[in-house]
Amino acid sequence: MGLAGVIAALLCAAALLAQAKTPAPDARANDAGTDRRALSPEDQELVKDLAVLERLELLKNLELFDEQGQSDAGQPAR
Repeated sequence: MGLAGVIAALLCAAALLAQAKTPAPDARANDAGTDRRALSPEDQELVKDLAVLERLELLKNLELFDEQGQSDAGQPAR
């Protein structure tokens, strides 16, 4: 059992050393693909317009869902 214990300890030590040598992820790596530059006024207006369109689409979908739910409520279950 002594040899098995030594081998297990060496394997654990090797794993700990490998983890210690792994560099910590850079803060920019977590933010990969995003650009923090300021938007031009035209781009800001476009983003606002897209947000309004998205809200309108969500409201339209909600209204369609509500209309469907109301028409189903009056019908008996099959």
